[in-house]
Amino acid sequence: MVEPPRPVSVVSVVALNDLHLQLDFDDGLSRTVDVTPYVQGPHYKQVRLSEKFFKTAHIESGAVVWDNGVMLDADLLRYGPPKPPKPEKVKATKPAKPAAKAKPKAKSVKVVKAKVKPAKPKAPAKKVAKAVKPVKRAAKPAAKSKAKPVKKPAKKKK
Repeated sequence: MVEPPRPVSVVSVVALNDLHLQLDFDDGLSRTVDVTPYVQGPHYKQVRLSEKFFKTAHIESGAVVWDNGVMLDADLLRYGPPKPPKPEKVKATKPAKPAAKAKPKAKSVKVVKAKVKPAKPKAPAKKVAKAVKPVKRAAKPAAKSKAKPVKKPAKKKK
């Protein structure tokens, strides 16, 4: 479909069978148009259902009109319906990593044996012996300690 370069008008119309119109336009184009896709609304019910009524098509102000007042625009009949605008292309970005997805349960697992090269022998690690002496800490007096003394529960008498 081509965008209309200028508005056109219908100069003659002949209603044919099966919702087809033979049209002549003011720009010199003659064509037969199937108007089935254009007469689908409830206002066009009489045009769709009655062939006798469909044949009452005539021209008013450059458009095709029927006796009940419904009409089809000449530009629609000449150029077809307008194309929807193309969506703007958006540069693809890497999707964000989803937060902790639940892993689906695997139905079957295929085990693949990988070829492993033997490791080169490493030089033995040097042993370093450290002399560790246990450090004895002297108990601090309770008065200087910030910790509260623990109370022992009293023994119950029988």
